[in-house]
Amino acid sequence: MRNSLAAVLLVTMILPCRVSTAQEKLTGEQILDKLDKVVNGFDDQEMDVEMTIVDTGGSKKSYGFNIKQKGNDRRLVRFRTGEIKGMATLTEAANRAYVYLPGYKKVRRVAAHNMNQSFAGSDFSNSDMATSCWKCLYDGHLDKEDESHYFLTLTPKQGVETGYAKATMKISKKTGRQEDTDYFNASGELVKTFRTANYKTYACGVTLPSIIEMADPRSGHKTTLEVTELKVNQGFKDSMFTERELQWGK
Repeated sequence: MRNSLAAVLLVTMILPCRVSTAQEKLTGEQILDKLDKVVNGFDDQEMDVEMTIVDTGGSKKSYGFNIKQKGNDRRLVRFRTGEIKGMATLTEAANRAYVYLPGYKKVRRVAAHNMNQSFAGSDFSNSDMATSCWKCLYDGHLDKEDESHYFLTLTPKQGVETGYAKATMKISKKTGRQEDTDYFNASGELVKTFRTANYKTYACGVTLPSIIEMADPRSGHKTTLEVTELKVNQGFKDSMFTERELQWGK
């Protein structure tokens, strides 16, 4: 009788643990939310980036630029080297961006239909460079997971234009960061591949991939971004992310 009672108590103790574990399984939306918190988990951040564009014939062009970001919606990019030195872009939302062209000395808003065009001749679109909040743009569905990664399918939210009909994303459970993403058009054709490599711990103590590659598998054209320096939580003011700063800031 005592053994039977002990067995019942043991089962009663184990079952809630099993139920709790099952309830902790994350949905695609929750995984995207965690990704956004990892990527934008600072009051502000700043990167120095070296961009190399490789065309279909193998020739290369390189540009250096600086990115300043506050929160998950304000981003200022300023080119410091190369033939487009002085050009700058300001993003206020995923679909609202401005560009400063030093030759014209004017700030112009990027038209909505131009958000999907190339960013400075690279394989990244203006929209790609403006994207900093995945859950704001995409609905996420968890296809599968293993011990180390989540595998999601993303589809644009209703009424949101991202330039892609679908994307599949691989996210590291260890870092919470995006590692691989494939982008598809409405015909189901693979149009871009996003890959990361070479995790690096920067002086600020943050670890992230220092190499990012966006490529067009149809043509062989590709663009590599190398993050050479990273700083976080420097106390950026809102006034740094204005059209006036875009034109007159240094």
